[in-house]
Amino acid sequence: MTYQTGTATDLEDLLSQLDTFADTTHGGWVGGYTTNPQTTDGWFELSKGSLSVSMKYPVGAQGPPEHMSIHQATGFIGTGTAPGAHTADSNNGYNTGTTGHTNANLLSERCVSQIGNGPFPSYHFFADDSATHDYIHVVVEAVTGMFRHFGFGELVKFGDNWVGGEYAYGHFHQVGTTISAIDSRTQTLLDGLGGSNERDQCGTVRIASGLANQSPAVWGACLGNSNAPLNDTAGNIRRQLHASYRSGVGPRGFGNMVGNSSAGVIGLVPIEVYYRDPSNPRVQLLGHMGDVRCVNIRNFGPAETITIGADTWHLFPQSIRTTAAVNYRSEFGGIAYKQVP
Repeated sequence: MTYQTGTATDLEDLLSQLDTFADTTHGGWVGGYTTNPQTTDGWFELSKGSLSVSMKYPVGAQGPPEHMSIHQATGFIGTGTAPGAHTADSNNGYNTGTTGHTNANLLSERCVSQIGNGPFPSYHFFADDSATHDYIHVVVEAVTGMFRHFGFGELVKFGDNWVGGEYAYGHFHQVGTTISAIDSRTQTLLDGLGGSNERDQCGTVRIASGLANQSPAVWGACLGNSNAPLNDTAGNIRRQLHASYRSGVGPRGFGNMVGNSSAGVIGLVPIEVYYRDPSNPRVQLLGHMGDVRCVNIRNFGPAETITIGADTWHLFPQSIRTTAAVNYRSEFGGIAYKQVP
Protein backbone atom coordinates (compact mmCIF):
# COMPACT_ATOMS: atom_id res chain seq x y z
CA MET A 1 0.00 0.00 0.00
CA THR A 2 1.31 3.44 -0.93
CA TYR A 3 -1.29 5.62 0.82
CA GLN A 4 -2.90 5.50 4.24
CA THR A 5 -5.07 7.95 6.12
CA GLY A 6 -6.59 7.84 9.57
CA THR A 7 -6.61 9.46 13.01
CA ALA A 8 -4.22 9.22 15.94
CA THR A 9 -4.72 9.78 19.65
CA ASP A 10 -1.24 11.21 20.33
CA LEU A 11 2.32 11.32 18.96
CA GLU A 12 3.10 7.85 20.23
CA ASP A 13 0.10 6.47 18.37
CA LEU A 14 0.92 8.48 15.22
CA LEU A 15 4.52 7.24 15.08
CA SER A 16 3.49 3.69 15.93
CA GLN A 17 1.13 3.73 12.94
CA LEU A 18 3.90 5.23 10.78
CA ASP A 19 6.23 2.43 11.87
CA THR A 20 3.69 -0.23 10.89
CA PHE A 21 3.03 1.50 7.57
CA ALA A 22 6.75 1.78 6.74
CA ASP A 23 7.77 -1.69 7.96
CA THR A 24 4.77 -3.77 6.94
CA THR A 25 1.86 -2.10 5.13
CA HIS A 26 4.02 -0.35 2.53
CA GLY A 27 7.11 -2.28 3.55
CA GLY A 28 10.84 -2.10 2.93
CA TRP A 29 11.81 0.09 5.89
CA VAL A 30 13.16 -1.08 9.25
CA GLY A 31 12.25 0.48 12.58
CA GLY A 32 15.37 0.89 14.69
CA TYR A 33 14.22 1.03 18.30
CA THR A 34 12.89 -2.11 19.96
CA THR A 35 9.66 -0.28 20.72
CA ASN A 36 9.26 2.24 17.89
CA PRO A 37 8.66 4.85 19.19
CA GLN A 38 10.70 4.16 22.30
CA THR A 39 8.13 5.67 24.61
CA THR A 40 10.28 6.15 27.71
CA ASP A 41 12.51 8.53 25.74
CA GLY A 42 10.27 9.73 22.89
CA TRP A 43 12.67 8.30 20.27
CA PHE A 44 11.72 6.99 16.83
CA GLU A 45 13.76 5.79 13.82
CA LEU A 46 13.34 4.29 10.34
CA SER A 47 16.14 3.10 8.04
CA LYS A 48 16.51 1.95 4.46
CA GLY A 49 19.81 1.71 2.60
CA SER A 50 21.90 4.82 3.27
CA LEU A 51 19.02 6.73 4.84
CA SER A 52 18.30 6.77 8.56
CA VAL A 53 15.74 9.27 9.77
CA SER A 54 15.06 9.66 13.48
CA MET A 55 12.79 11.82 15.62
CA LYS A 56 12.36 12.73 19.24
CA TYR A 57 9.76 14.52 21.31
CA PRO A 58 9.67 15.56 24.99
CA VAL A 59 8.37 13.04 27.52
CA GLY A 60 7.80 13.00 31.26
CA ALA A 61 8.74 16.19 33.07
CA GLN A 62 9.99 17.73 29.81
CA GLY A 63 6.60 17.28 28.12
CA PRO A 64 3.92 17.39 27.04
CA PRO A 65 5.20 17.51 23.45
CA GLU A 66 4.75 20.68 21.43
CA HIS A 67 7.47 20.05 18.82
CA MET A 68 9.25 16.99 17.37
CA SER A 69 12.82 17.05 16.05
CA ILE A 70 13.82 15.52 12.69
CA HIS A 71 17.32 14.05 12.14
CA GLN A 72 19.01 12.50 9.11
CA ALA A 73 21.95 10.10 9.21
CA THR A 74 23.39 7.36 7.00
CA GLY A 75 22.89 4.47 9.42
CA PHE A 76 21.36 3.38 12.75
CA ILE A 77 23.83 2.61 15.54
CA GLY A 78 21.65 0.98 18.19
CA THR A 79 18.79 1.30 20.63
CA GLY A 80 20.90 3.13 23.21
CA THR A 81 21.81 5.89 20.75
CA ALA A 82 19.64 8.97 20.69
CA PRO A 83 18.27 10.58 17.52
CA GLY A 84 20.86 13.00 16.20
CA ALA A 85 23.79 10.77 17.26
CA HIS A 86 23.58 8.04 14.62
CA THR A 87 26.14 7.43 11.87
CA ALA A 88 27.29 10.59 10.03
CA ASP A 89 24.36 12.73 11.21
CA SER A 90 23.71 15.83 9.09
CA ASN A 91 23.59 18.02 12.24
CA ASN A 92 20.13 19.44 11.68
CA GLY A 93 17.88 18.79 14.64
CA TYR A 94 18.74 19.43 18.29
CA ASN A 95 21.24 16.74 19.34
CA THR A 96 22.85 16.63 22.76
CA GLY A 97 22.76 12.91 23.39
CA THR A 98 20.17 11.62 25.82
CA THR A 99 19.34 14.84 27.69
CA GLY A 100 17.95 18.31 27.09
CA HIS A 101 15.07 17.30 24.85
CA THR A 102 12.81 20.14 25.97
CA ASN A 103 10.29 21.83 23.70
CA ALA A 104 12.35 25.03 23.69
CA ASN A 105 15.51 23.20 22.65
CA LEU A 106 13.82 21.13 19.95
CA LEU A 107 12.23 24.27 18.50
CA SER A 108 15.68 25.86 18.06
CA GLU A 109 16.68 23.45 15.26
CA ARG A 110 15.00 21.26 12.62
CA CYS A 111 11.67 20.02 13.90
CA VAL A 112 7.96 19.75 13.24
CA SER A 113 6.84 22.79 15.18
CA GLN A 114 3.48 23.13 16.93
CA ILE A 115 2.56 19.53 16.10
CA GLY A 116 1.39 19.04 19.69
CA ASN A 117 0.35 15.72 21.16
CA GLY A 118 -3.03 15.16 19.58
CA PRO A 119 -5.58 13.93 19.28
CA PHE A 120 -4.94 14.37 15.56
CA PRO A 121 -8.10 14.76 13.43
CA SER A 122 -6.31 13.22 10.43
CA TYR A 123 -3.00 12.05 9.07
CA HIS A 124 -1.91 11.06 5.57
CA PHE A 125 1.03 8.79 4.66
CA PHE A 126 2.22 8.89 1.04
CA ALA A 127 4.87 6.44 -0.16
CA ASP A 128 6.47 4.97 -3.24
CA ASP A 129 9.33 2.63 -4.02
CA SER A 130 10.30 2.70 -7.66
CA ALA A 131 13.46 2.33 -9.72
CA THR A 132 14.05 6.09 -9.59
CA HIS A 133 13.02 7.08 -6.08
CA ASP A 134 11.82 5.92 -2.68
CA TYR A 135 10.08 8.09 -0.11
CA ILE A 136 7.58 8.49 2.72
CA HIS A 137 5.87 11.89 3.01
CA VAL A 138 3.66 12.62 6.01
CA VAL A 139 0.91 15.21 6.48
CA VAL A 140 -0.58 15.64 9.95
CA GLU A 141 -3.62 17.72 10.83
CA ALA A 142 -2.31 18.93 14.20
CA VAL A 143 -5.59 20.61 15.11
CA THR A 144 -8.63 21.08 12.90
CA GLY A 145 -7.58 23.09 9.84
CA MET A 146 -3.86 23.37 10.72
CA PHE A 147 -1.44 21.02 8.95
CA ARG A 148 2.19 20.01 9.47
CA HIS A 149 4.45 18.25 6.95
CA PHE A 150 7.55 16.07 7.33
CA GLY A 151 9.19 13.35 5.29
CA PHE A 152 12.22 11.59 3.91
CA GLY A 153 13.30 9.70 0.81
CA GLU A 154 15.38 9.89 -2.35
CA LEU A 155 15.42 12.52 -5.06
CA VAL A 156 14.48 11.57 -8.59
CA LYS A 157 18.05 12.16 -9.73
CA PHE A 158 19.12 14.01 -12.85
CA GLY A 159 22.23 12.32 -14.21
CA ASP A 160 24.33 9.56 -12.67
CA ASN A 161 27.64 11.36 -12.17
CA TRP A 162 27.17 11.79 -8.43
CA VAL A 163 26.35 9.61 -5.42
CA GLY A 164 23.66 10.44 -2.87
CA GLY A 165 20.20 11.98 -3.10
CA GLU A 166 18.68 10.86 0.20
CA TYR A 167 16.82 13.70 1.96
CA ALA A 168 14.87 14.58 5.10
CA TYR A 169 12.82 17.61 6.09
CA GLY A 170 10.67 18.92 8.91
CA HIS A 171 8.29 21.85 9.21
CA PHE A 172 9.14 24.96 11.19
CA HIS A 173 6.36 27.53 10.92
CA GLN A 174 6.93 31.09 12.01
CA VAL A 175 4.63 32.51 14.67
CA GLY A 176 2.65 35.62 13.78
CA THR A 177 -0.70 36.87 12.51
CA THR A 178 0.76 38.60 9.43
CA ILE A 179 2.93 35.74 8.15
CA SER A 180 2.78 35.31 4.38
CA ALA A 181 2.98 32.14 2.29
CA ILE A 182 6.55 33.11 1.37
CA ASP A 183 7.83 34.01 4.83
CA SER A 184 11.56 33.24 4.78
CA ARG A 185 11.70 32.10 8.42
CA THR A 186 9.26 29.26 7.76
CA GLN A 187 10.90 26.05 6.48
CA THR A 188 9.35 22.89 5.10
CA LEU A 189 9.96 20.35 2.33
CA LEU A 190 13.20 21.19 0.49
CA ASP A 191 12.69 24.91 0.85
CA GLY A 192 14.37 27.66 -1.14
CA LEU A 193 13.74 30.72 1.01
CA GLY A 194 15.95 30.15 4.05
CA GLY A 195 19.10 32.09 4.90
CA SER A 196 21.76 31.86 7.58
CA ASN A 197 19.12 31.99 10.32
CA GLU A 198 17.44 28.89 8.88
CA ARG A 199 20.48 26.68 8.34
CA ASP A 200 19.63 24.64 11.46
CA GLN A 201 16.00 24.19 10.34
CA CYS A 202 16.32 23.41 6.65
CA GLY A 203 16.05 20.18 4.69
CA THR A 204 19.22 18.20 4.02
CA VAL A 205 20.38 15.99 1.14
CA ARG A 206 23.24 13.49 1.15
CA ILE A 207 25.90 14.33 -1.46
CA ALA A 208 28.41 11.50 -0.99
CA SER A 209 30.68 12.12 -3.99
CA GLY A 210 30.98 13.25 -7.61
CA LEU A 211 30.14 16.96 -7.46
CA ALA A 212 32.51 19.78 -8.38
CA ASN A 213 34.60 21.05 -5.45
CA GLN A 214 32.41 19.09 -3.06
CA SER A 215 35.01 17.40 -0.83
CA PRO A 216 35.08 17.00 2.13
CA ALA A 217 31.34 17.63 2.32
CA VAL A 218 28.92 14.70 2.42
CA TRP A 219 25.79 16.78 3.16
CA GLY A 220 24.03 19.62 1.42
CA ALA A 221 21.76 22.11 3.18
CA CYS A 222 18.79 23.58 1.31
CA LEU A 223 19.18 27.33 1.71
CA GLY A 224 18.29 30.32 -0.39
CA ASN A 225 20.84 33.04 0.20
CA SER A 226 23.38 31.72 2.70
CA ASN A 227 26.79 30.37 1.72
CA ALA A 228 27.56 29.37 5.32
CA PRO A 229 25.58 26.15 5.83
CA LEU A 230 27.58 25.02 8.93
CA ASN A 231 29.20 21.60 9.54
CA ASP A 232 27.87 18.11 10.10
CA THR A 233 28.41 16.23 13.37
CA ALA A 234 31.75 14.87 12.11
CA GLY A 235 33.02 18.42 11.57
CA ASN A 236 32.85 18.34 7.76
CA ILE A 237 31.53 21.47 6.09
CA ARG A 238 28.16 21.13 4.39
CA ARG A 239 27.52 22.56 0.92
CA GLN A 240 24.78 24.94 -0.08
CA LEU A 241 21.89 23.63 -2.14
CA HIS A 242 19.28 25.74 -3.91
CA ALA A 243 15.88 24.07 -3.55
CA SER A 244 12.72 25.28 -5.20
CA TYR A 245 9.83 24.91 -2.79
CA ARG A 246 8.50 28.51 -2.68
CA SER A 247 11.51 29.84 -4.62
CA GLY A 248 13.22 29.59 -7.99
CA VAL A 249 11.98 29.73 -11.56
CA GLY A 250 8.96 27.42 -11.09
CA PRO A 251 7.31 28.99 -8.04
CA ARG A 252 8.14 32.52 -9.17
CA GLY A 253 6.61 31.87 -12.57
CA PHE A 254 3.62 29.76 -11.57
CA GLY A 255 3.10 30.36 -7.83
CA ASN A 256 0.43 32.98 -8.48
CA MET A 257 -1.41 30.80 -11.00
CA VAL A 258 -4.89 30.45 -9.52
CA GLY A 259 -6.09 27.12 -10.87
CA ASN A 260 -9.47 25.47 -10.62
CA SER A 261 -10.84 22.12 -11.63
CA SER A 262 -13.61 23.46 -13.86
CA ALA A 263 -11.13 25.35 -16.06
CA GLY A 264 -8.86 22.31 -16.21
CA VAL A 265 -5.78 24.36 -15.36
CA ILE A 266 -3.93 23.66 -12.10
CA GLY A 267 -0.31 24.70 -11.68
CA LEU A 268 1.59 21.89 -9.95
CA VAL A 269 5.21 23.07 -9.70
CA PRO A 270 8.04 20.50 -9.27
CA ILE A 271 10.42 20.92 -6.33
CA GLU A 272 13.92 20.78 -7.76
CA VAL A 273 17.29 20.80 -5.99
CA TYR A 274 20.48 22.38 -7.34
CA TYR A 275 24.04 22.04 -6.07
CA ARG A 276 26.00 25.30 -5.78
CA ASP A 277 29.69 24.98 -6.63
CA PRO A 278 31.50 26.71 -3.73
CA SER A 279 34.41 27.77 -5.95
CA ASN A 280 32.68 28.92 -9.14
CA PRO A 281 29.46 30.80 -9.98
CA ARG A 282 27.61 27.78 -11.30
CA VAL A 283 24.98 25.29 -10.21
CA GLN A 284 24.13 21.69 -11.11
CA LEU A 285 20.64 20.23 -11.16
CA LEU A 286 20.59 17.23 -8.81
CA GLY A 287 16.98 16.18 -9.28
CA HIS A 288 13.51 16.74 -7.88
CA MET A 289 11.25 15.42 -5.14
CA GLY A 290 9.05 12.59 -6.40
CA ASP A 291 5.26 13.00 -6.42
CA VAL A 292 5.06 16.26 -4.47
CA ARG A 293 4.44 19.73 -5.89
CA CYS A 294 4.02 23.36 -4.91
CA VAL A 295 0.50 24.64 -5.65
CA ASN A 296 -1.70 27.70 -5.14
CA ILE A 297 -4.84 26.54 -3.28
CA ARG A 298 -6.92 29.73 -3.47
CA ASN A 299 -9.75 27.76 -5.09
CA PHE A 300 -9.30 24.52 -3.17
CA GLY A 301 -10.16 23.41 0.32
CA PRO A 302 -7.87 21.61 2.80
CA ALA A 303 -7.30 17.94 1.87
CA GLU A 304 -9.24 18.32 -1.38
CA THR A 305 -8.39 15.80 -4.11
CA ILE A 306 -8.11 16.44 -7.83
CA THR A 307 -7.67 14.08 -10.77
CA ILE A 308 -5.31 14.81 -13.64
CA GLY A 309 -5.44 12.04 -16.21
CA ALA A 310 -4.99 8.82 -14.25
CA ASP A 311 -3.36 10.57 -11.27
CA THR A 312 -5.01 11.53 -7.99
CA TRP A 313 -3.45 14.46 -6.12
CA HIS A 314 -4.21 15.53 -2.54
CA LEU A 315 -3.97 19.28 -1.87
CA PHE A 316 -3.08 20.64 1.57
CA PRO A 317 -2.36 24.05 3.04
CA GLN A 318 1.23 24.69 4.02
CA SER A 319 -0.23 25.41 7.46
CA ILE A 320 -3.64 27.16 7.74
CA ARG A 321 -5.46 28.19 4.59
CA THR A 322 -6.56 31.73 5.47
CA THR A 323 -5.67 35.37 4.94
CA ALA A 324 -7.21 36.34 8.29
CA ALA A 325 -4.94 37.65 11.05
CA VAL A 326 -4.43 34.34 12.87
CA ASN A 327 -1.29 32.60 14.10
CA TYR A 328 0.37 30.04 11.80
CA ARG A 329 -1.50 31.16 8.71
CA SER A 330 -0.05 30.36 5.28
CA GLU A 331 -2.52 32.18 3.02
CA PHE A 332 -2.95 30.17 -0.21
CA GLY A 333 0.42 28.45 -0.15
CA GLY A 334 -0.20 24.77 -0.74
CA ILE A 335 1.45 21.39 -1.20
CA ALA A 336 0.19 18.65 -3.52
CA TYR A 337 0.96 14.96 -3.00
CA LYS A 338 0.29 12.28 -5.60
CA GLN A 339 -1.39 9.10 -4.45
CA VAL A 340 0.58 6.34 -6.14
CA PRO A 341 -1.66 3.39 -7.18
